[in-house]
Amino acid sequence: MSCEPHEAFRVWTMLVADEALYDATLAGRHAELAASRGLDARHVAVLDELHRQPGTRWNIENLRFRAAAEVAASLVSYLPRTALLLTRGDPDWLQEISFEYLAHHRWQELGHLRFSECERFAGYLRRRILKRRRPPEHIEPVLDYELAVIALLKKTASIPADAWPTDVELDDDVTLAGLRLRAAPATAIVDLPVNLLDWIRSGDPRAGEVRDEPLSLLIVVPSLGETHRIWTLREGPRSLFPLFNGQETTREVAQRAGDELGFERDEVFAMARRWLTQRALAA
Repeated sequence: MSCEPHEAFRVWTMLVADEALYDATLAGRHAELAASRGLDARHVAVLDELHRQPGTRWNIENLRFRAAAEVAASLVSYLPRTALLLTRGDPDWLQEISFEYLAHHRWQELGHLRFSECERFAGYLRRRILKRRRPPEHIEPVLDYELAVIALLKKTASIPADAWPTDVELDDDVTLAGLRLRAAPATAIVDLPVNLLDWIRSGDPRAGEVRDEPLSLLIVVPSLGETHRIWTLREGPRSLFPLFNGQETTREVAQRAGDELGFERDEVFAMARRWLTQRALAA
């Protein structure tokens, strides 16, 4: 009784994902687990053949090693500070953590969805790794920052081409005064309990220091042809930026900012110009 190719492939992928079945197959005890996995005699015959083949162990372990290495590479690219804090810069440790992470998810890697892979890893990190060991200092704000960047970069895929901000000619304040400005679509504000600016600039938590003061960041992806940019926001600009919600003109925002936050009109107009230039605001 033969097994169709697609069924044989299903057995193979099950073997990769199921640690107990894999160990049993290598030991020749797979028939004992077959029924509990919903496998019939055809599938057991495939496992029989895999047990006989000397390359089965090497093929699966090589596949798992490469999958873990790919995850580790994604973490280095998109969660670099988190990865360095977690492993103290030891690449072998990062490979081991990536291996255990994929084993926890039954070797269902997300492939080219690298941002989503990093987000899933962050959940694993918080639910499991950081519950079992003393967390490295400042790892939570570092992770919050890096996940915010990932979320913003991920968001760019859903922004229509005509929704991206364009340059606005502002010859005088009259034109600016009448614009109803709003946050550009690829913009985020991140508030952190400590100042990680040295680490953010260097990309390395071993370089620079963390200052015990809050930090607000304006993160912007200006266009699909550019990567994200970051500006710090002092307390005043942090309170002003959300007032630009597209409902009021710049003149009206300046009036409200003066009444509620104590801003001068010229200050509001100057920041509005700056944020338009940075493409953090759109008309």
